[in-house]
Amino acid sequence: MDLTLPIPIDLVHDVVCPWCRIGKKNLADAIAAWDGEPIEVVYHPFFLQPGMPSEGRNFRDHMRALKGDDNIDSMLINVSNAGLRAGLNFNWDKIQRMPNTTLAHALILAAPAEQQSAVLDAIHTAYFEQGIDIGNKAKVIEIGQQFGVDTSRLDDAEFLDDVAGAAEGSRAAGIQGVPFFIIDQKLAVSGAQPPSVLLDAIGQAAGQMSDVTG
Repeated sequence: MDLTLPIPIDLVHDVVCPWCRIGKKNLADAIAAWDGEPIEVVYHPFFLQPGMPSEGRNFRDHMRALKGDDNIDSMLINVSNAGLRAGLNFNWDKIQRMPNTTLAHALILAAPAEQQSAVLDAIHTAYFEQGIDIGNKAKVIEIGQQFGVDTSRLDDAEFLDDVAGAAEGSRAAGIQGVPFFIIDQKLAVSGAQPPSVLLDAIGQAAGQMSDVTG
């Protein structure tokens, strides 16, 4: 019997963060190349915009307000190019809303641990490629139903408060930007680092490397 404990990787993320999507894919590529102990990824919510209204905001208006000018296309092109390098597509022209992400995070956490990665991928695809408003409860439920998730939890006010509390806790712990990776509770890596950097960090955390990386 194999009693090897998996290496935990805590991934703090927001579902509307394109760099989080790229970071998740880069982590998957790093894990695929890892030949050591098994790895278990644990997902933690983060709100890039804690005060986002429940109905969300117009996407381009919101991005212009954040950037401070009307020139957001160059920024979106930069993200798209990074996505293509990771094998991901971003269809910015289809995105109309910048949503409140509480329900989407709740759906991920309502799913069994072994399904959470796939649920998150489906949310990313729905939002970034199909332009689906993932702040809309009916749309989030549709995604959850694809995986048999107990979507009744999206009507549980206490559960939603717990999700919001977890997101607030991530910020209170000092995390200011995402994606943010904590590997084996030993090593923190910030940003959508390439697979090679994440692979080296996993090795270092597992005690298989002596050089500090990341």
